[in-house]
Amino acid sequence: MTNFWTPQKIKKGFEQFKNTHGRLPRAFEIDALEYLPSARYIQKRFGGLAYLRTELGYQQTHFGKGEFRSAIATNAGLRNKEMKQELERYLVQYFSVGEIQKEKHFYANYRVDFYINTDTTSFGIDIFYAKNIKTLQGSVNIKMKKYQYFPDPLYLTVANTEISQQSLDIYNSRKKISFPENIHLVTLESLHTTLKSMGN
Repeated sequence: MTNFWTPQKIKKGFEQFKNTHGRLPRAFEIDALEYLPSARYIQKRFGGLAYLRTELGYQQTHFGKGEFRSAIATNAGLRNKEMKQELERYLVQYFSVGEIQKEKHFYANYRVDFYINTDTTSFGIDIFYAKNIKTLQGSVNIKMKKYQYFPDPLYLTVANTEISQQSLDIYNSRKKISFPENIHLVTLESLHTTLKSMGN
């Protein structure tokens, strides 16, 4: 294996990926490619991806900095905007425009993505994307610091269809500190089901 994965052969694999995707592969992508060794192998043999990229003559060697970090932030911002727009289009099917408030302030400078206020109910929705349960945990911990002040029912909505409601329920059951009774961690599908029962 050591003799097989030469720097030149790895570079050939990098270029193959680059020709398809317009950039070099990241660590998690390398692990899924048959024509490249694992990221762990590269770490042990060559001292890491950033170091190997430098050795192979690439200009941008660290994808966590500079233009790549900026691109990641930009893509996340666009995804967040699209998620909110899609959810808003869904909300107007069940509630009037006057009953839907976007970016409502509720405490100090804290805001909730959507606040629904009708004659019969009031609740908030925070929609966010999590790649997996591990990254979800970090997002939830941050959100709970502000939503401890939220007075009404709140639906923390995970907009990743690869995460099931069952996975969220298991995560919730294992939390050391439970959610307050007014906060519900749900998938987008579960939220839609709830909204259907609430809407006009």
